Amino acid sequence: MHIEHFSGGLMPRTWTLSAGRARLLVLESRHGVATAVAAALALSAPALLWLPSAAESELRLEAGARGYLISVTDDFLARATATAAEAVHLRRVMRRVVPFTAEQARGAIASVTPICRALLCEQQTPGRGATTMISTQTLLLLLHLWRTASTDSEAADVAQRGEGPRLIAEFLQLVELHHRDSWAIARYAAALGVTEDKLHAHCRREKSASPRALLHERLAQEACTRLLQLDLPVEQIGYGLGFRDPAYFNRFFKRHRKTSPGLYRRQMRSSAPHSLSYAAWP
Repeated sequence: MHIEHFSGGLMPRTWTLSAGRARLLVLESRHGVATAVAAALALSAPALLWLPSAAESELRLEAGARGYLISVTDDFLARATATAAEAVHLRRVMRRVVPFTAEQARGAIASVTPICRALLCEQQTPGRGATTMISTQTLLLLLHLWRTASTDSEAADVAQRGEGPRLIAEFLQLVELHHRDSWAIARYAAALGVTEDKLHAHCRREKSASPRALLHERLAQEACTRLLQLDLPVEQIGYGLGFRDPAYFNRFFKRHRKTSPGLYRRQMRSSAPHSLSYAAWP
């Protein structure tokens, strides 16, 4: 996670932001333009703009603009929100471009800017527990954004659908915490205080998938991430995810990604850019 405070420069500012990190722009003064998903968005302070990690974008701000630009990876966002009861709703917001209205921004800016200052302080002079502090402040920030972005129709939809979304949110939180621990579905159900049948029924209703399918998909995602980021043998990657039998890990991965772990790693690394530019930081 990286946060930049910009204040009162004599020249206009431009950021070219590549995909791979989500961004939050907090604009406290002046005007600007954001270009994302082939659309230009006019910004007039106070303004808030959330850009998901999948979006390539450009920000142009007038001279004298003041505010914050936060850059954060999906992995950090997942860890920060894993234990929140609202994790599912937060992820829905984080996956899309959210251009907050002027009225929404005015209502939220007083709550958002103190969190930005706290994050900047932890980044500049990290103290004991800095990682936990940053994670907690990030969760608070996301909760404020979710509250601000939520509409009355969304709230009514949640009320009408009852406990299903809440149960699935809690299940997905447990999956985030324990998908590497070889928990059986029965253990997840017991931790949630429901029967396996009830958990299965709600997963089918809300996600059109079984609990086991959701768990296995999360494991497959984690396997892909580790294969690309860690220079460890495939067997060790599988072992770290709870697979004691390398052959079973290979079969599991091939079933979910239609290729072997080793071939997936080679193909993805060979297709990656050979040089990286830091011009798009943060």
